[in-house]
Amino acid sequence: MTIILTMKKPGLLEKFILAYVVFVFVLLGLNMLLLYVSSRLSNLTSEIYLVDYRKKELSSTLIDNIISLEETQKKFMLLQQDSYREMIAQKQQEIDQAWIFLETDFMSYDEKEREQIRNARQLWKTYLERYQKQIDRIPEDPDELEEVFRSNRKEIDVLVEYARASNRNAVKQIDNKIVYLKELGDQTMSSTWWVLAFALSIGLIVPFLIYRSVTRDISHIKGGVKKIAAGDFTYTIPLDSSDELGRLAESFNAMALRLKELDDMKSEFISVVSHELKTPLTSMKEATNLLKEGVAGEISEKQMRLLAIMEEGIRRLLYTVSELLEMSRLESGMVKLNLGSHPINSVVSSFVSEFKPFADTSGVELIVEYLPKDCQVTIDRDKILQVLTNLTHNAIKYSERGSHVKIRLKLSDRVLLTEIEDYGKGIPEEDLSLIFDKFYQSKYTRGHSGIGLGLAISRGIIDAHGGTIYAKSTLNKGSVFTFSLPVAVHPSRMRSH
Repeated sequence: MTIILTMKKPGLLEKFILAYVVFVFVLLGLNMLLLYVSSRLSNLTSEIYLVDYRKKELSSTLIDNIISLEETQKKFMLLQQDSYREMIAQKQQEIDQAWIFLETDFMSYDEKEREQIRNARQLWKTYLERYQKQIDRIPEDPDELEEVFRSNRKEIDVLVEYARASNRNAVKQIDNKIVYLKELGDQTMSSTWWVLAFALSIGLIVPFLIYRSVTRDISHIKGGVKKIAAGDFTYTIPLDSSDELGRLAESFNAMALRLKELDDMKSEFISVVSHELKTPLTSMKEATNLLKEGVAGEISEKQMRLLAIMEEGIRRLLYTVSELLEMSRLESGMVKLNLGSHPINSVVSSFVSEFKPFADTSGVELIVEYLPKDCQVTIDRDKILQVLTNLTHNAIKYSERGSHVKIRLKLSDRVLLTEIEDYGKGIPEEDLSLIFDKFYQSKYTRGHSGIGLGLAISRGIIDAHGGTIYAKSTLNKGSVFTFSLPVAVHPSRMRSH
């Protein structure tokens, strides 16, 4: 007896059931993907908060402590006061703890970095032993003492470089993880697209609706990831849902909020400290001048040298505090532009007359190419002079004696272009997009005075005028810094600051 088995053609209900089953499996796969993404994001954010950011702050504090220690040791060897000895002991203890903490497996990224930290700790111990011998027998001869300072400075520079290497590693890890978060968002969207497209072809309208909902949410997350990765910590992903994507968006929003809080805390701290420092520093400067003038009585040659060191240190601190305050005002929108119509040729001519003595002292010739016919620009004259001063000072600072710096004025389509060109060492291409960020210093310019705020302040001023600023450079040939200003623009069209 032959039994012929025949399969009945599936009906509409069976097809819907089959589609539903496949769709359920698709949804399960999608949920697993989202759970993986959420878990990975949680791990990454925890690493950023607990390891990378903490390491960045610790290494930054370590750099400041090492530099501060060197200055305090100098003062102790010059003045031999017990108060400096206590400060030195405290700094040494803080630096010891920092090196030990950086060497832990928790903080070191790999064996190579741990080895560098070990070398730094060994160099630090050697430095302390040598310094102890130095203070047991402090040279009386100024030349010998200066030689001791130079020798110590070399070792301090090496220690600072070790700390900076650790700081750079932390910053690089933060950047890499933020980039990875963006890539993870892109991969999530791409994978979800194909999964839901497959569900759409089987599940008809229900999968299609789910597909639209999920892809819309992922698009929002992708946009939020890009904005957060670009540094816009105020952006909130507009996703009001309680599913995995909603939790993913909440993770991003929480991360952005925390990063914004940390950034605000840093800016507020800098602003408050700068305000609190400016008044006593000014008083110290005036007191130093009075001492040098002999108001408090005659002073010896050695005391005069100490006062000169003090005066130079106060001057540098005042300049740094002024830059920090200016940057803080620009970031907080508290800078008010005193706009007026000015002839640009006259403005630049006045600037060159005031700046020429500095250029002559530096052995650099200033060459100016004015407009054939003067034109009026609506600017805050003092702020634009500050930009010219920052850019021209940098150009002269990085130029060799006997060279020249050019200032060119050009008109292009109702836009005034001002170019400052030097023929110095130039800037690496990878640094050109970063030099206008606050506190950034190219490796080619480190070692010069400044904390990396001049160009950031200049950009803030030019942005407030509705213009742009940028740089072009060729290594070992020089750089050209250019900023643009609208010509004859009514003040109401300027950006509000």
